[in-house]
Amino acid sequence: KKIVPVFGGWCFFFVHTITIRAMKKGKSIQDIIKKYLRGRATKDEERQLFSFYRFIERRQVDWDDTEHGNKADVENNILVKINDRIGERRQASKHSPSPFKWWKAVAAIIFLCGTIYFLLDRERVGTESKPEMAIRPGSDKAYLQLADGRIVYLDSSANEDISSISGLTVHMVEKGELVYTETDNANNKEEMNTITVPKGGQFKVTLADGTSVWLNASSSLTYPARFSGRERRVKLTGEAYFDVSKRRQEGSASESIPFIVETDKQLVEVLGTVFNINAYADESAVRTTLVSGSVKVTPAGGHSPKILKPGQQSILAKGTFDVEQVHTEQPVAWRHGDFTFDEMPLEEIMRQLARWYDIEVTYQGEVGKVEFGGSISRSKNIREVLDVLELTGVQFTVKGRRIMVTP
Repeated sequence: KKIVPVFGGWCFFFVHTITIRAMKKGKSIQDIIKKYLRGRATKDEERQLFSFYRFIERRQVDWDDTEHGNKADVENNILVKINDRIGERRQASKHSPSPFKWWKAVAAIIFLCGTIYFLLDRERVGTESKPEMAIRPGSDKAYLQLADGRIVYLDSSANEDISSISGLTVHMVEKGELVYTETDNANNKEEMNTITVPKGGQFKVTLADGTSVWLNASSSLTYPARFSGRERRVKLTGEAYFDVSKRRQEGSASESIPFIVETDKQLVEVLGTVFNINAYADESAVRTTLVSGSVKVTPAGGHSPKILKPGQQSILAKGTFDVEQVHTEQPVAWRHGDFTFDEMPLEEIMRQLARWYDIEVTYQGEVGKVEFGGSISRSKNIREVLDVLELTGVQFTVKGRRIMVTP
């Protein structure tokens, strides 16, 4: 009996905090729950609701007879409560409308959530053998091209020196992190390196000046092995999160060396700050999000530069260049291991999934304006993510590494 309020409370938290909207049909999961409990849900709405159950069911919990009692007895008791509660809801709806909002329906669904961990054991056996279970989340992997043309695969070079160039040592300090360290015999020769992260990967590199750069999937960074001169310039494709160290001009106590990030469509100039740049070629805009400090964004094509303050995002799209106030949690969520969406179009979400899970996404039919709000860990299996997204009213068919989206 103890298990019901524990799981129920978690389910309430999930429904209450992860707002999942099926924008195409104007229905929230709370609306569907209310309709289902009143016996008025359509077949499509029932399918969305059961998809929601399947998502929660995959958060597996071991059953302990000593702590929770006999499994069959608890199952039977909860099923009785479910039927009683649904009957009460249906009976009450015949007499008078409820003066309360959707949370009353959620209270009833708590009992349902408490049962899914042991009511769907047979389904768990079936889903574990599905082909989409082979699609795993991304991992720490990249390859480094040195100035002499050598290519080093970093996912297999942990904890070993990779090269000693231009008065530097280049080595893996731990899995997923490459570090450049200046030595006593440093010289002013600039040798360009490029670190490339493929689809299904992520990686961190600490540059010779102490700047840390986290690269997202399908991204690359070209940079000098050792910075010299009056600027520190790197070139980015894809997406990266920067934590830039401050560096003074030699012999000057006040003049800082600017750090410049170049993409195909803009320049971002900083002195010491934390920011994220999303500059994927297949996205409709280049987005620069400032977490702390200050940056100057200069677009190509004649737009005037803009200075960003913390919590602001510049958006460079076709013919426009604007600055908006944003919650920085969403654009930098990937850096902390999450997908976070705030009424994001489904097609944009699927592009993120394609990069991280190294999959191909196709569409059959017109999906329309479907948006999603919520958060889920990037460590989850692809099926768990798709189960949540099915609450928008679309369906996913997985064949190999190809996912077809249908309305």
